[in-house]
Amino acid sequence: MSKKAPTPAAPVPTRGALALLVLGLLTSALAVYQWMELLTLRAGGATACGINEHVNCETVWNSDFASSVHDTLGIPIAGLGLVWGLSAVGLAALYLAWAKAGRSVRPAASGLRLLALAGVVSVAVFASVSASVGVVCPTCLGTYVLVLAFAGVAWRGLPGPLLPQAGEWGDTLKWTVGISAVAFVAMLMPGRATPHAPKAGAFLPPVASTQAQNTSSSNSGMPPPPPAPPTTLPEFIASLPQDQKQFLADSLAMYRSGTPKLAAYPPRALYGPADAPVKVLEWTDSKCPHCKSLVEELALIKQHAPKGMLSVEARQFPLDGQCNPAIPNRGPDALSVRCAAARATVCLEGAKDFWELREKLFAAQAFLDTDKVMEIASSGSVARPQLEGCMTAPETIGKLRQDVEYAMRYNIQGTPLVLVNGREVPPSAPLIYALVLASGNPDAPAFSALPPPRARGTGAPGHEGHAHP
Repeated sequence: MSKKAPTPAAPVPTRGALALLVLGLLTSALAVYQWMELLTLRAGGATACGINEHVNCETVWNSDFASSVHDTLGIPIAGLGLVWGLSAVGLAALYLAWAKAGRSVRPAASGLRLLALAGVVSVAVFASVSASVGVVCPTCLGTYVLVLAFAGVAWRGLPGPLLPQAGEWGDTLKWTVGISAVAFVAMLMPGRATPHAPKAGAFLPPVASTQAQNTSSSNSGMPPPPPAPPTTLPEFIASLPQDQKQFLADSLAMYRSGTPKLAAYPPRALYGPADAPVKVLEWTDSKCPHCKSLVEELALIKQHAPKGMLSVEARQFPLDGQCNPAIPNRGPDALSVRCAAARATVCLEGAKDFWELREKLFAAQAFLDTDKVMEIASSGSVARPQLEGCMTAPETIGKLRQDVEYAMRYNIQGTPLVLVNGREVPPSAPLIYALVLASGNPDAPAFSALPPPRARGTGAPGHEGHAHP
């Protein structure tokens, strides 16, 4: 009798894996876009997804949770999305290659399902973070949709049991963890190069003895007072880490080479004496994280600067075309948070608590909306009815336009824009504090302890930010 020919094995279905490959590519592309937007934000620019105070990715990216993720893992949340997307692409491509070669696709199929599960858990966590800060992140919503679609296809569109069976876990984890680890390591370098959310106070290292303070506080039963920062220029320079010393050297070189310009307008609000040896003029935007950092650093400098050494003048450059003719208007007709904060700040300029209220506005940046602006701005010496009337007055709008026109004379490329004694400089708190301690002398002998400045274009500080048309 002739033997019956063996029945050929049924072809492995690949439609689901092709769909997962496409979804992985789309998720990766969206993660790259979000990362580019994050870089724009960190450079002081306005993002396309920062639509208003309720639909705003910037608030989520500046949240404590997002900062903790970046600080802990070395990669921003957008980078983690890219790691996930690349892992999905790698596993889907592996599935298709094995199917074509006639190999078992079970490790790749199980890995895609485990990756889908991790994606669903991440979506739940990140969505809860957005809810906790009270905003919707539009680009994040796009990622959520892609990840959930990926999970649906992975669980229903791939053959075989949902979970790895006995004897399959080893190969599944080997390929899934291996591909994910490669993607993660590949993202570490750009992740570490991505600026973190600014933290105030880091440039003022303490010189007081922590042990002595702790002993004193334990004897009194009171918490230890904050340590005093260096109060002499040699101490301050010696306290800086090497990279900060280099940055200070570069910033000083930029300051020395700059040509001072006469003020175009007299100051409307000024902290400190008009004849101070260090005069700071800064333009800020209420939702710019580097502006928040600058305002907080200047508040610290004001606390510790020798009397009469520093003056600060604050002007506005809201990154919203609704009230800034220098950039496109892409927001709704209702007054935006950036414009509301700018107008409110202008209206507070004559108030005795102007600087305190301005610092409160920046302190609430992550949760700032128009209601919060009005709540904070009217919490001091200016009553809310008076503030509301001022914010719509033609005089206030004229002052805001004056600030924009003034900033455009310096071809502003991003916020904050900082002038020290009429010279444009990086928004560098160490530079300002060092000049204060040097009584405004950029050639003080103590600066000789700094390393030689680097040539411009080799990592020396500039002022890169959002390009305003």
